[in-house]
Amino acid sequence: MHSLAGVAAAAATVGVARAADKEIEIFVDHWKKSKDLTLKVAEVMPAENVDYKPFPEARAFGAELQHLGQAEGFYLGQFGKGPAPAAPRGDVSKAATVKYLTELFDWSIGTVAQLTNADLTKTFGNGKGPSMTGLDLLYQAMIHTAHTRGYGEMYLRNKGVAAPMYNV
Repeated sequence: MHSLAGVAAAAATVGVARAADKEIEIFVDHWKKSKDLTLKVAEVMPAENVDYKPFPEARAFGAELQHLGQAEGFYLGQFGKGPAPAAPRGDVSKAATVKYLTELFDWSIGTVAQLTNADLTKTFGNGKGPSMTGLDLLYQAMIHTAHTRGYGEMYLRNKGVAAPMYNV
């Protein structure tokens, strides 16, 4: 009887591991799509408009997109899988922003691909807010990126530039 329970427990563990692996694959795929869309948003803005602000208190377009990357680096950096690329200091040009976002998303995709089920369920606390599980960190990164990229898309529309379409 004990051996049947052991086999059942082992089978359940394998099932959970496979589900976690599939979940990680889904997250990696999401990050690849997010990279594609974010770079399209960055690249479609004419270089002479990367310093555009819709109002004085706003960040400039290039700075807004670099902020997107810095926040993603912060959230995913909590996993301890290696340091995120640094944002260019004082250079929010189109070339610097696109280069930074490319490096950042490549790092992000690599970081997410390394995650395990243990990483998703572990609690992380950095002293800068409430503790979060790894899954919470992933969702925070995704939500912030989508939210901030949406600002960038509105900047594009304000300048008469068509925003790229998201490819699901």
